Amino acid sequence: MNVVERQLKAYNEKDINRFIDCYSDDIVIYEFPDKVRFASKTIMRKHYQKLFDTYPDMNAEIVKRIEQGFFVIDHEKITGRSEDPLFATAIYEVQQDIIVKVWFL
Repeated sequence: MNVVERQLKAYNEKDINRFIDCYSDDIVIYEFPDKVRFASKTIMRKHYQKLFDTYPDMNAEIVKRIEQGFFVIDHEKITGRSEDPLFATAIYEVQQDIIVKVWFL
């Protein structure tokens, strides 16, 4: 199982430790193209722990995945955060089986 799939499984199980372990210590998460949302694992952990606690029924499902070189692009359907599903696209950059950057569209 690749690291992007592992982080998705941990996300859906609300396992913050396994989820965070999929990311590099110097992870940077962007709103595409270059607005920084998080630039540390500590801030990311706090954000996602609050999200997991607030939305215990939240679930992400992959609608489509593209893997090319060091990148994985997921079109995701997210349920459990609102009445209607949300759709998001995430671009993951993976180096040595760890996620080093993410861009959300």
